[in-house]
Amino acid sequence: MTRSLRVRDLLGMATGIGEPPALSGLHEGDPTAPQLLHSLTTLPVTAPPNTAYLYNNTVYSVGGYLPLLATGVPGDALTGRFADEMREQVFGPTGMAGARIADDPRGLVTDFMRGHVPDLTGANRPLAFGPVGSYAPAGGTLASLEDMAAYVRLQLRGGVSVDGRRVVSAANLAECWEPHIPVPVSPDLDPDVTASGYGMGWIRNRFCDGTPLVWHNGGIDGFTSYIGFLPEHDLGLVVLNGTNPSPTGPYFYLYVLNLLLSERFGLNKGVPEKVHAAYLAALEDLRALGRRTAPTDPGATAPYLGHYEGGYRLTRNGRDLFLQLGPRTMPLGVLPDGSYVATGGLLVGNEVRLTPDVDGTPRIEVVGFETVRRTVGL
Repeated sequence: MTRSLRVRDLLGMATGIGEPPALSGLHEGDPTAPQLLHSLTTLPVTAPPNTAYLYNNTVYSVGGYLPLLATGVPGDALTGRFADEMREQVFGPTGMAGARIADDPRGLVTDFMRGHVPDLTGANRPLAFGPVGSYAPAGGTLASLEDMAAYVRLQLRGGVSVDGRRVVSAANLAECWEPHIPVPVSPDLDPDVTASGYGMGWIRNRFCDGTPLVWHNGGIDGFTSYIGFLPEHDLGLVVLNGTNPSPTGPYFYLYVLNLLLSERFGLNKGVPEKVHAAYLAALEDLRALGRRTAPTDPGATAPYLGHYEGGYRLTRNGRDLFLQLGPRTMPLGVLPDGSYVATGGLLVGNEVRLTPDVDGTPRIEVVGFETVRRTVGL
């Protein structure tokens, strides 16, 4: 694969290289850029290249650093240089005056949004800003609605910015939109989509009337975003909201998008109502889980308190038990079967198991993500 993969493959989500769910989902802020590059060699190969759609932020980030590596930028300078080059070659020329590569807006701008997530009562709670670190090429941009609208207008104008400057060729933009690997679609939420595929950083849907929609979404702790445009209609859409991707964040942009499609073009009719119903069902699922959840027993959890592999910590404050990872704090409750559940935070509703390993060492299993062993007790 080292000899055969192309740059476009690294940006196309079809390398055949898999990514463990916790890697860029929970540990974005952990590796340096050189460590991220080296980690590529240890990722599992799960399919031949260009045969399966496999979303992989690690591979994409490597693709984002390649131009700098090709010009001799050393590994320990990649992150800062990437931020500088994005500002000078993309944000500035495109008219994205407020955009920058960063994790946290505090101290950089005075007007910013705070991210939120519902807890097991359905009430929204604020979240700490999530780390991006060396994964910046996979979407680590802080930007305003106006910044992102300027970016979409650049796409619709074939590479010409809002102030009339040519930033990129129309041919290169169109090449990025061109799909090369099919992407699954939901028959309920995309009933009029006849084809969908991933290009380079973009997904392109084609509707039953031939209309193409080029789009991508994004999400990090407390925030969900969407940008999309219909080139044949000179129409674009940007939706940013301060709601965690799981379990409710995408429903807002899906509602707005499908309201536009159905009312303006007669496509995906009835989908806004389905989206609204799915949103309400997701909140009710949280509340139902909350009704089954009780406070944790200090005596039962005391043997598990401490520091764990991967930067995890299990701590207690009075009767409240917390799973912590970097700036993330996830309160835990206990279910009738004795397992634990995140009652808030980034992984709200996710099951967590506390068990001894075969040698008696306490371990935490974040179900669906990873299992870590304790390194230092409290």
